Amino acid sequence: MFITTDRDLASAIDRMRAAGTDLAEYEVKSAAGGFPKSVPNTISAFANTHGGTVMLGVFEKNGFKPAGDIDTKTLQAKLAQAARELVEPPQAVDILVLMLDGRPVVVGNVAEAPVREKPCYVKKRGQRDGSYVRTGDGDHKMSLYEIDRFIENQHRSARNDAVTIPDATVGDLDPVLLEGWLSHVRATTLDRSGAVSDEELMANRRVVAVDAAGVARPTLAGMLALGKYPQKFFPRLDVVFTSYPTPRKGEVDGAGRRFADAANADGPIPTMVVETVRAVSRNMRHGAIVKGALREDVPDYPLPAVREAVANALMHRDYSPDGHGTPVMVDLYPDRLEVSNPGGLFGSLTVESLGTKGGTASRNQYLARILEDVPYVDYDGSVGRVVENRGSGYPTIKMSLEKALMGKPIVRSTLDEFDILFRHRRMTEEEGRSYSRANVEEAILSYFAEHESASSSEVTKAVGMTMKTVRRYLSRLVEDGTLEPIGTKNSPKRRYRLG
Repeated sequence: MFITTDRDLASAIDRMRAAGTDLAEYEVKSAAGGFPKSVPNTISAFANTHGGTVMLGVFEKNGFKPAGDIDTKTLQAKLAQAARELVEPPQAVDILVLMLDGRPVVVGNVAEAPVREKPCYVKKRGQRDGSYVRTGDGDHKMSLYEIDRFIENQHRSARNDAVTIPDATVGDLDPVLLEGWLSHVRATTLDRSGAVSDEELMANRRVVAVDAAGVARPTLAGMLALGKYPQKFFPRLDVVFTSYPTPRKGEVDGAGRRFADAANADGPIPTMVVETVRAVSRNMRHGAIVKGALREDVPDYPLPAVREAVANALMHRDYSPDGHGTPVMVDLYPDRLEVSNPGGLFGSLTVESLGTKGGTASRNQYLARILEDVPYVDYDGSVGRVVENRGSGYPTIKMSLEKALMGKPIVRSTLDEFDILFRHRRMTEEEGRSYSRANVEEAILSYFAEHESASSSEVTKAVGMTMKTVRRYLSRLVEDGTLEPIGTKNSPKRRYRLG
């Protein structure tokens, strides 16, 4: 990405000329009137984002042509001074003089700062007013929320989950969940947990803590994991599920609906996970595919992957006071499923390191530890624990998708949000070739046996094949009288039913 040769510079300029603007990783300044005052802002923005390159001596408004007569010596010295003296912490910028169309350009490559050094800010404006991020082709001031998330990452332990809830009492904890948790902790922990009282064990694990008045009260972690109804105290620490009838949020379908289904999952985290997975399950297709003499349900999305994504979102989300107003969002579209939570990846964890050895970090350490021992009856009736807390969540998601012959999830992490996206399942060519004509027809007829009528697109979604393939089979079944068409042949609203 960095520019180190004349050829690199020419290539970058060509890209910007084609786009007609700066790019996220490049910032050009003419520097015709001297050293630009906005350069420290750009250094801050690049250091806080993914790094980038400052080019001094290029006119953006003149088709990205070289400015020509610039004082390269002074510009180099000023750029070095800005990187070392005008921003905090100082940044080591690689400064070069390269040639563009026979003219000199001062180039400064700014590396992304380590997590422990963010946010980098312009000294004279202070951290709150002088911290920038790079978005699109510009430098933008960071919000106070973003700054706080950087500071939280520096400390590597947010401890927002360990605060007590002023209005709550131990009576607000669910006695069944609490008893199950206590029993499992005592049975599986190699320490003195068997020799201490329930109250001391709860305090040791931060299920409860003593407030300033000396009263033992549930912590945020204890309430979320073991509470009767955490939303009594935090109304938006829930899961909002929405099924959309079109691929774009806010659009209406032919029936005038903006939502096909919508629900809020409340209660402690074990309940929210189960209810959210059930909401996704009832709104997605469970297509029927026949393999030999066996009929197999093929869901749009493997439920184990959905479960892990929801559990991870609730365990790792931002629970700082600024995040209390934002729920976990689960959005189901005709072509994808998205799970998002406030707060990006924590500490030094990156999207690239997810699922790798050492690729785990807990923003909410007490909550994660409590959830390891919470009794849990899953959506399918199996009994286990809410989370393993062993860095196995993301690998489980990937393996579940691979088993379902689906691609890897698409992951995006910013300072204030983490998103994971699953693309709608498609049948592979190899899978399609393994089915005989009789098997496919049996699967299609099984679908019609359960529905009064169906369109070709509905059958396509149900059986997991391409529209072209499904229409070919429907035509054959119409020709032999098995199916009866409803509507004209070329009508997009044409439907079919058993003859």
